[in-house]
Amino acid sequence: HGWTVDGEGKAMHKSLGNAVSPDEVIKDYGADMLRLWVSSADYTQDMRISPEILKQLSQAYLKIRNTARYMLGNLAGFDPDHPVAREAMVELDRWAVAQFNDLVKTCREAYDRYEFHGVYRAIYNFCVVEMSNFYLDIIKDRLYCGDEAGRASAQTALFTILDGMTRLIAPILAFTSQEIWAAMPHAASHDVECVLFNDIPAYDPALALSQEQADKWAKVIALRDDVNKALELARSQQGIKKNQDADLTLSFTASAWEQFQTLGLDNADLASICIVSGVTCAQGEGQGYQGEEFEGLTVAVAP
Repeated sequence: HGWTVDGEGKAMHKSLGNAVSPDEVIKDYGADMLRLWVSSADYTQDMRISPEILKQLSQAYLKIRNTARYMLGNLAGFDPDHPVAREAMVELDRWAVAQFNDLVKTCREAYDRYEFHGVYRAIYNFCVVEMSNFYLDIIKDRLYCGDEAGRASAQTALFTILDGMTRLIAPILAFTSQEIWAAMPHAASHDVECVLFNDIPAYDPALALSQEQADKWAKVIALRDDVNKALELARSQQGIKKNQDADLTLSFTASAWEQFQTLGLDNADLASICIVSGVTCAQGEGQGYQGEEFEGLTVAVAP
C-alpha cells in the first residue's frame, strides 16, 4: 500500500507540523469517522488526510447516518415477523428492495476483494441517489398520511433495507451500526444483542427486477429528473414555493408518447412520483421546459 500523506500529498513530519493524530480525529469526530476515512481511502495509492478531508468526509457520514435515522423513525408499529409479501408490495417498494439487493451484491464482492473504499462509495451513493433523492422523498406522503396497506408496504421495504444496510456497514461503522441495531425492531430469528452476531445479507436473485422492469424505472427516473428541473425554474421564475403547489402538463412527441405508454402510469401515480398537486398528460407539442433526460418530453408548470 501507499504512504499516508497530508492534504497536499506531502509526507508528514513533526517539523512541518502537518501530522494528523488519530487521537485528535477521535476527539473531534469520533472513532467511526477515523474508521470511515480508512475505509474510504484507496490504500493501493498514497492516502491523503487533513482537517479539510475529514470535514468533507463527515458530511458523507452524516448522509449515511441521517438516511438510517429517517428509516428508523418510520418503523413505529412495524412487526418484522409479519412483513407484507413481496407480490403484495407497492411496485415502487419492490423497486427499492431490488436496488438494495444490487447494493448487497456490490458490497459483498468489494469486501471479498478487500476493497473497502468500494463498499463505502456504494453505500454512500445508494443513500444519496436511490434513497434520499428518489425513494424516501416520494414515500413521505404514504408514510405520514396514506392508507394502512400502503404504509405497511413501505415499512416492509424500509425495514428490509435498514436491517441489511446496518449489517453491511457494521465492519466499517462499528459504533454507528450498533447504535442503529439497538434502536430498531427485530425479527425473532435475529440476535438482538449485537449487529456483529448476525450475518451480512446475501444477494437474492428472487428480488431482482426483470430487464423490462429495470428499463421502466430508468425511464421513470429520467422523467422525474426533467420534472424537477422544470419545478426548480418555476420556483425562481413563477414564485411557486414548493412542489405541492404545482400542477404539471406533460406533453410528449409521438415517439416519446409510445415510450411513456409502456410505463403504465396514470396521472395519480405521476403526481405521487413527482410530488405535485396534479398531472395532465397529452401527446403533441407543448410549451415549457424541454426535457433533457426523457427525450421528447415538455413540462409546463402552473400554480
